[in-house]
Amino acid sequence: MRFRAALVAAGVLLAATLLAGCRGEDQVRVEVVDDRAAVLHEFVVPAGTEATLDAGGTVELVPQVLDVRVGDSIRIRNDDVSTAQVGIFNVAAGETVTMRFTSPGELVGECDVHPSGEFRIRVSEA
Repeated sequence: MRFRAALVAAGVLLAATLLAGCRGEDQVRVEVVDDRAAVLHEFVVPAGTEATLDAGGTVELVPQVLDVRVGDSIRIRNDDVSTAQVGIFNVAAGETVTMRFTSPGELVGECDVHPSGEFRIRVSEA
């Protein structure tokens, strides 16, 4: 399980760099953090989220825009039965992804758990 989480986290790091680079913005960098580490921003995709979305409902588990500082960390835990796309974070069912922001810039990605369909993270200097 921990190996799989590390692979997911590595994919998130690559996605973060690619997304930032593709938009012509600063290359925001994130690094994998131990899932037991303290974080400032924590979000949980609860069991039943996929069923709510499949039934035509909406969910709002993250803000559309999250302002963070270099050094801040984010953790997303997926307690649902399917993968959740939370901005740049693709979190498999039953997995947890914990990352620290190591450079300023902006990350934008599709989001299953916000009605707008987008999750934007703005990273400023510490």
